[in-house]
Amino acid sequence: MIWLKKVWSKIWNRLIKLFGKRRMEFDETLHVWFEEIKQKITGGKTYYKQVQLDFDKLCGWVVILLENYCQSVFLLLNEEKSLPAKALLRVISDVCIKCKWCLKGLEKSEEEFSKRLNRWQRSSLSEYKTLLERNLNIFKREYGDEHNKLKQEIIKRISEIKALNIKKDRVLITDELVRETWDKQSTLNVEALYRRFHEAIHPDMVLMHKMLEESGGAIIYQADIKESPKRLKVFCLIILGYLFETIYSLNKWDFSEFEKDIKQITKSVKET
Repeated sequence: MIWLKKVWSKIWNRLIKLFGKRRMEFDETLHVWFEEIKQKITGGKTYYKQVQLDFDKLCGWVVILLENYCQSVFLLLNEEKSLPAKALLRVISDVCIKCKWCLKGLEKSEEEFSKRLNRWQRSSLSEYKTLLERNLNIFKREYGDEHNKLKQEIIKRISEIKALNIKKDRVLITDELVRETWDKQSTLNVEALYRRFHEAIHPDMVLMHKMLEESGGAIIYQADIKESPKRLKVFCLIILGYLFETIYSLNKWDFSEFEKDIKQITKSVKET
């Protein structure tokens, strides 16, 4: 029995080393990707300077924001916290989809890019106005005539947005992008990934039932769901790959090294 324990100990240690090495490969890939694209965006080598710097500002803002979120996802997954990581992945997917939709407008014309960016901005303001109006109603019910200065500030913000004459028209960016890009594409895409994270950002009874187990007549409450952290890291990198490919393509940058990484990463999805 002693020799068997030694054998199992060696096997276990080998598995730990292999998984740890693979995990660090994904972490290093994430770091390298962001370092490279940040250098290019901030290095003044972007292609569409003539679009009133909107292209550069959008890419720069999105890349910096996504780096923060993606690093947080990897930190959570290194601690095997799948549900919080999936919630952040849903946000990452949403940002990537909207940014990719705007950028793809440049494939038609600079005017189309500006039009899409404006639609996204106006849609954001419309949703923000709705939130402010709800907050104002709650504020009035809770505090009545108190805190008038703060109420007036909220009213002022609502009036400023109303003055822009924004129609209540929700931009279905995900649907539009799917029709443009992925209707005839059978491979894994951002839209498919986006949907698989739904349960984490909108937890409901279906999710809670998945987190319950029974053993010997007793209920066991799980704090998370059973999902491979490695697989979720792969999904995160694939989502980024879709967006970065668009940014590189529009800037006429060489994307070959990224393509090699993405092929290997996509292969990892099938293996997990």
